[in-house]
Formats: sequence, structure tokens, C-alpha cells
Amino acid sequence: MKSNYFLPLVVVVLTSLGVSAQKIAGTVLEASGQPAGYATVTLHQVTDSVLVKGAITGDDGSFEIQGAAVGRYFLKANLMGAGGESTPAFDYDGGNKTIEAISLRSDENKLAEVTVVARKPPVEVKADKTILNVEGTVNSTGLNALELLRKAPGVTVDNNENVSVRGKNAVKIMIDGRDVPLDGKELAALLKGTQASDIANIEIISNPSAKYDAAGNAGIINIRMKKNKAFGTNGNFGLEGIYGETFKAGGNVSLNHRAKKFNAFGSFNAHHGDWHNTQYFHREQYLDDLRSDGQQGEDWRVFEQSNKEYSENRYRGYRAGVDWFLNSKHTAGVLVNGSMNPGGWHSSSITKISDLHSINRIDSLLVATNDMENDRNDLNINLNYRFADTAGHTLNIDLDKGSYRIRGASFQPNYYRSADNSEILREAIYRNSTPTDINIMTARVDYEQKLWKGTLGLGGKISDVETFNTFDFFNVQNGIPVKNETQSNSVDYKERTNAAYINYNRAFGKKWNIQAGLRLENTDYKGIGKDSVFTNNYTELFPSAAVTYSINKKLGLNATYSRRIDRPSYQDLNPFENKLDELTYQKGNPMLLPQFTNSIELSPTFNGFPVLTIGYSHTNDVFTQILKRDVRDTRATFMTQENLADQRNWTISLNAPTPIAKWWDGFVSITAFRSHFRADFSTPETPDFVVDQAYNAFNAFAEQNIKLPKGFGLQISGWYNSRAFWGTLRSKPQGAMDIGLRKKVLHDKGELRLRVGDVLGTAGWGGENLFSPGLKMLANGTWESQTVTLNFSYRFGSTEVKDARQRKTGLEDEKNRVKGK
Repeated sequence: MKSNYFLPLVVVVLTSLGVSAQKIAGTVLEASGQPAGYATVTLHQVTDSVLVKGAITGDDGSFEIQGAAVGRYFLKANLMGAGGESTPAFDYDGGNKTIEAISLRSDENKLAEVTVVARKPPVEVKADKTILNVEGTVNSTGLNALELLRKAPGVTVDNNENVSVRGKNAVKIMIDGRDVPLDGKELAALLKGTQASDIANIEIISNPSAKYDAAGNAGIINIRMKKNKAFGTNGNFGLEGIYGETFKAGGNVSLNHRAKKFNAFGSFNAHHGDWHNTQYFHREQYLDDLRSDGQQGEDWRVFEQSNKEYSENRYRGYRAGVDWFLNSKHTAGVLVNGSMNPGGWHSSSITKISDLHSINRIDSLLVATNDMENDRNDLNINLNYRFADTAGHTLNIDLDKGSYRIRGASFQPNYYRSADNSEILREAIYRNSTPTDINIMTARVDYEQKLWKGTLGLGGKISDVETFNTFDFFNVQNGIPVKNETQSNSVDYKERTNAAYINYNRAFGKKWNIQAGLRLENTDYKGIGKDSVFTNNYTELFPSAAVTYSINKKLGLNATYSRRIDRPSYQDLNPFENKLDELTYQKGNPMLLPQFTNSIELSPTFNGFPVLTIGYSHTNDVFTQILKRDVRDTRATFMTQENLADQRNWTISLNAPTPIAKWWDGFVSITAFRSHFRADFSTPETPDFVVDQAYNAFNAFAEQNIKLPKGFGLQISGWYNSRAFWGTLRSKPQGAMDIGLRKKVLHDKGELRLRVGDVLGTAGWGGENLFSPGLKMLANGTWESQTVTLNFSYRFGSTEVKDARQRKTGLEDEKNRVKGK
């Protein structure tokens, strides 16, 4: 699986550096009249002061800003220790414009230091994404990333902790622009270990451009971690305690040193605690089995399972890196980040077994436990080079290597007991060992330049993924584990994806702005198991487009389109069985195919803010999580993924700030969608069993912030999900309300936050499954949503603000596809 795409692509990029472009240019001077080298210059819209673009002056104080659309702007210039200044408003017609020299006003005449604290709104809605701001919000205190996603506009987290957006189930999760190579329990464990105290915001990108990897029919969720933006040496640390069913604690510390030529940074966070869940399942299952009278017959059996479980969070995360500013055009950097989590997962359950026609007469019990130890270590290394000049040429190169080592083992005894629990009828005791090694290497290049009064972007990416998965299954007989060769398996999987894209953006007059792109991806993979080989090679095109039309200075329209792909997670292709108990387990499917989605959105805008968004999407070959009966043991039920459905989604989102008074403001977001799917559940026993189903659903998020006397602040927030579908489970409504209080201390360098989560106790889930042939199921459960959290944070060192360099790495599509045990 070799590729020759990368070298020609780099050659094309490097040989296209000489094209000219239109610009806004000028010079910044210090109060003394000397050139202000390395000053920050930012371009802002006059209407709402929104930052459009920025630049850094050269040694001679000169600057150039490329790529601004036609409009009315003003400039801000600032240099640490030399002061700042803003220009008068001016009109820009898209050509070359030179601004009069900007003379900075000295800071030396300040009578006293003034600290201006700007609080971002809880939700920001932009033309291409929705942003849930986490940093500084009281009701994020004590939460983890998975809990934050439950509150995010348009996002739903189901009973198995799978994430969907606007009714679409395939979401690409990224952290700081890097894909997370996990799915299922491993992704949930990582998100639970990522605390809100480390998160700046969460971006929800519904229709990404061709520059992004094509994976994710619901788009991208990008979790942006906090970054230090100050010159000099500075940092912060925090401590928090959480009490729900048990006590949990965590802490974090970060350090940053920024100078003119380099920036070094590092952080470490740790969290320790046990998180508890409960689950209840009522299954009515059709059997073809021996009746109690010994005669062959057909019957329905009832299984009522009550399950309690808890996961051990022993998360330790670290991040360190250096950026070298070689000169005003060239920057190089190295970034190392990783995590360790040696926690486990434990469950205990009792299942009451009876006949449907005599449901009140229990004939036996299944008493089972499952103790799963899971030791996980991740390490990612990124090398980055960036070139940017004042003429609008940018070149970004990322080389990445990621390694993931997961060591799992479980002990699962099952005891069938008499109805009165007085004697053991039989027992089935199992052990398994499930080591997984995943290695990912990527090379990525992105280039932009001005062309024909617009911006041309092109780039490419190569990724190699190799996974080694082992599933050793043991029957425990007389206390001795004996390997079951039939159920044991191993899969070695290799995949290469080659991608290239082109993207163009241009404004036409003062009314129109058009962006169009095309991405080409080729995927070649091969998996070798004990008894099977599965391969595939496919090449697909993924177009994208966006059109913006300005009706007048306040009103406009924004339309976007994209075609996307969702590849099965690496572990979903592995035919392994992960048991909750002997009658309930999860299994992979090596025959899964990718699913493809076409999406379009239309957004009327007011002052550039998309108040309303209307969308439509169509997905082919939807792979869905379904429940099936085990043909080997018709008492057993397992969960797997299959390509079953054709799905259409219509969505409408309303986003509105709610300013009530100077001391009271907030935000409300409501997303409604209609989903129509047609799924084929046919089996030899139930031929032509096709489900054609449509349903309406909505979710809502609201947050209110109230300023109280003596520097206190009150925050009330809530979320609600109506009935919907989670795979084949028809879910019940759920929601929660949180209340938080905050207070600045220690000369505003410290902050205390108190949060009470799920005040009304309404966050539990429930649902029913009626679509699996021979199986009906009712289910409900809770997680530890009702908690009280106390958090303290403190910042120290320099507060001279300078924007930190934002960069993405190349591990973007691969990291989201590793599925845990």
C-alpha cells in the first residue's frame, strides 16, 4: 500500500509561492517615532468589532493583511510595553490599500493598572460552526467532557455513551484539531477523564470544508483545551472535589514561558474517583427450545435484569511543547502529549428468568459479576513547520506519530440459581485477555495563497494505521482457566488512506462570497483474523461549497453543502465478544461498509449571526447499533453494528441571546429535527421484515447569568432531549438543570466555584426496542449526574497578553476510529 502522492504535492505547493495578492498595508510607530517591530495588528469589523484577521509587524514596523472581504473596518495595534492605538473606520474595496502610520500611545502615563475582564457568551453561533464556551462558566465546574457534550446545542449522548448531532450518529471527535482514535467505552473513558477545568470551548462544525478529513456524517466536534496567551513566565493551577455517590477529586497545573523567539509550555492534570451507573433491562425473547415437559416447542421467555456498575477513573494527562519563531515568516514546533489511565470497570447483575405466560412465576435467577481491569497508555508526537508571509502565502506541514497501548482482562462468573436464590443450578465462569496495540503515522501539508482576487487552498495527507488485536477467551473449570480456541481470536489490521484537496474562496462585489472545494480520498485496508480475511479498496470524491449573500448591511443568507464518509471504527470490524454477562454481550462485524452522507444547510443571518439554520441530509448504508438473538443460545442477546438503513434528516435550529438587564443575560438554543429511516431486519425466520419509520424530535439548551452584589455571580443552565431513536432504541425524554455560584478571591487571581448538578434528578434515560425480530426490550438507567462540586483555581505570573499560536496536527481522521473494550 505505497503512495506517490505526497512528493508531487509538496513540489506543487513549494513552486506556487510567488503569486501576488491584494492587501491592507501600513506601518506602526512607537510614541518616540521609532518603528514598532513585532507589534500585533488586528483588523476588526466596524459593525460589531469582531476580529477578522491579524498580522505581526516586521523589524521596520510594517505590516500587511491579506484576504479581507469588501467591507468597513478599523485596525488595532499593540506592542507590549509600548502601548496601543486604534485607527478611524475605513472602507475597503478589495484592492490594495495603505493606511496612514499608526502611532502607539505610551503606557507610562497610566495612573493605575486597569484590568478589563471580558466574558464570552455561553454559546456563539457562526456561519460555519457553533461554539459552546466552557472556560469561566460556573455550571461547567466539576463536569467532564462527556457531560459537557450532553449540554451542547444539538448534541445527544445515548445510554451507551455514543454521541450524535441533530439525529445523525457518526461524529468525528477532535481535541485541539487532532482526531481521537477511540470509540465506544474507550472514547467515553477519555472524555470522562478530560475535565471541564482544562477545556476552553467546544466547537460543533456541521458542514466542514474540503480542507478537513471527510469522515463524520454529523460533522466535527472539536474540543479546544485552554491555552496560555501571556508573555513571560506564568501559569495556573486548580483543585476540585466532587461528591455524588462517592467522593472524587482532581487537580491540574500548567506552566508557560513566552519570549520573542520561542514559547515553551506544559501541563499536567490528574483525576481520581469512581463513577456509578445503574441499568435495568426487561427482555421478552422468542425461543425455539426444549419446553419444561421435555418436548420440542416454541415459546417466549422473559429476562428482567438489574445491573449496577462503576468505572474507576485514574486519569493522568500531560502535554508539553516548544514553538520556535525563527523569524517573522518561519515557525517550527514540537508537541508531545499523552495520557495514562489504569482504571477498571466493575458490574454486578441479577436477572430474573420466567415464561411470558407466567411472568410472575420466576423459575431461575442469573447472578453475574464482571471485573474488568483496563490499563491504557497513549502517546502522540507532532512535528510542525509553518511558513507565512505578508503577501498571503501560508504553508503548514505536520508529521505525527501516535501509539495506543490498551491492556484489558476480565473475570466473569455466572451462577444460575433457584428462584429463591437458595441453591446453584449450574455455573459458567469465564476469563479473557484483550491486549490491543494501535500505531498511527500521518503526514499532512496545507497551503494557501491569493489568486484571482480570492484565496486558493490545496493540500494532502497520507495516513498509515496498524492495529494488533487479541481476544483470548478462557473457560474456568475447577478454578483453572482453560483456553477456548473456538471463541478466541486475533485480528491484525492495516490501513492506508491517501487524500488530496483543493479549495477556493472569493468575494464577488459587496454582496456575494463563494467557497468551493473538492477532496479525493483513497482507502485500502486488510484485516487478517483466525478464520477470516476482510479487505477493501475504494476511492471517493467529496465536494463541498458555501455561498454567502448580503441582502443589506444587517441581513444576509448563508448556504453550505458537503459530502462526507463514515468508516467503521477499527474494533467494530473485529469479531470479538465483550460480555456483560452470559446472556448479554457486544460483538464486532468485519463485514461493515462505510456510510456516505450528503448535507445542505441554509442560514438567514442578522449582523452576521445565523439566528436560524435549516438543514437536510441523506445517508446511505447507515451502520446502526442493533440487538440480535444469538443463534447458538436463543436465550442470549447481543449488540452489534450492521449496514441496515437509508436515512433522511431535516433539521431546524434557533439560537438567540436573551439580554434581560445589564446584570442579567443568557442564551437559548433549540434544535428540532425529523428523521426518516428505512431498515431491513429480515432474517430466515422473519423474511421481508422491513421497518419504514419517521419520527420528530428536538433538544434545547439554555443558560442564564446573573450578577449579584459583592462580586458574586449566579448561573442557571439546563438541557432537554425529547423522545428520539438511539440506534433501534426508542428513547424517552430526559434533561437536567444545574445551578452554580462563583466568587473572585485573592485580588481577582483566584476563583471559587460551587455547582449543584441535575438538581431535579431528571437526567436518567429510558427506552424501548421493538424492531429486532423475536425480541422486545424495555430499558432504563441512571448515571451519577446529581453531584455537588467545589472548585478553586489560581493564576500566577505575567499577564501581558499575546495570542498563542494555534495549530492542528495530522492525526485527524484516524484517532476517532479506535474502539475500546
